[in-house]
Amino acid sequence: MKMTRDNFQSLLTPIHNKIIWDEYNSLETQYTKVFRTETMRKKEETFPHLGGFGLWEQNTEGNTINEDEMSEGPTARLEARRFDKGYSVTWELTRDDLYGVLKGRGKDGSAQMLARGFRATLETDTSNVLNNGFTVSGYDGVPLFSDAHPLIDSTLSGDNLITGELTPENLKLAMTLMRQQRGEDGILIQARPKQLIVGPENEMTALEITGSLNKAYEMSNTKNVIQGLEVVVMDYITGPKWFLRDPNFDNLLFGWRDKVFYDSQQLPKTVDFFMFGFARWDCTYVDWRGLIGSTGVAA
Repeated sequence: MKMTRDNFQSLLTPIHNKIIWDEYNSLETQYTKVFRTETMRKKEETFPHLGGFGLWEQNTEGNTINEDEMSEGPTARLEARRFDKGYSVTWELTRDDLYGVLKGRGKDGSAQMLARGFRATLETDTSNVLNNGFTVSGYDGVPLFSDAHPLIDSTLSGDNLITGELTPENLKLAMTLMRQQRGEDGILIQARPKQLIVGPENEMTALEITGSLNKAYEMSNTKNVIQGLEVVVMDYITGPKWFLRDPNFDNLLFGWRDKVFYDSQQLPKTVDFFMFGFARWDCTYVDWRGLIGSTGVAA
């Protein structure tokens, strides 16, 4: 169909959207492998933490049932944040080279760059939940990765912090530490690491450790007992940080309030158009259990 001023927007918008989604889908999404994704029903979603009942108590025949109460603890939250980006395209350049302009040639922006920016924003935002997990305090008053998580109904402390670089021995210590994690009442929760999450700096090391038939980095016949870990590489995890995760626990959470959409509008007093994308989401952790983290450096 020939492009005219009357059909400019009706032709421009669907082509723009196709180029965006072709570019976005050209790479595999990473954050969805470690974040549970939900649809937010309102701007803020809350996740209150409750204590536990502890171990059952022995009783005698004919006696009343042992009664207990569950304590209230801190509340984790998702709060939708707005993200957007746009650029202008001129009638003249777009009419002369529609796909070229939208793919980045000529004046102003491009649909491909808009898609790449959106994908990078998603991956950066989610990765920063882990990147910042050693310094930024969360819902329980300490960082995500800490050896001093307060427990609501226990005098013990929760621990999901390991130190040191990614090595077979440190990985074993981290796996054992996860097995020792406790609920709010101090009872073991039987967490089991299933994922080893790393950035590009540790990708090869992670694959070598988990993929070796015998013990990695040793000239021996000792069997490699580090088995069953899925290596997940997230490009926006910075430095030598590494993490273990049990996906059976609700810990890392991503919430869509408004899934991304793209549209266009005519610029006032011109025949040119403004192309834009808009979305609202939030990501956080709602529990530290089922997670272990290391900065990748010695204490």
